[in-house]
Amino acid sequence: MTLTATPSATAVLAPEQSATGHAHRLIEDLLLDLRLGAWTPTPLEQRIAGLLGLSAAGTGTLTSGHVRDALWEGHLTMTQENGARFATVLAHLVPLLDAPERSAHEVAGVAEAAVELLTAMDHG
Repeated sequence: MTLTATPSATAVLAPEQSATGHAHRLIEDLLLDLRLGAWTPTPLEQRIAGLLGLSAAGTGTLTSGHVRDALWEGHLTMTQENGARFATVLAHLVPLLDAPERSAHEVAGVAEAAVELLTAMDHG
């Protein structure tokens, strides 16, 4: 006998909602640890945060293209050093920024928190 689970309609919506919430939590946790001194960005992470901050300066938000470029720039080092926390945050942002089905309002809180983190890292 084989058991097959079929997701309910609410279960289908939950992953998208939780992806936004999860990304926001990752950002907030990293920002808190940065402010408390429990996590310190490497020089590469600071540089990438500065570049991403500049790219967001005109609009006040990030684009998936800018985040992808940043991940590509420091992909190997950022995933092997410093707990990969910054790279993880960036990796969770890309699908949110890419999703055309999400409204700007849905992503706004996460994008604003990400810009706050970038600014803190760049000036930290």
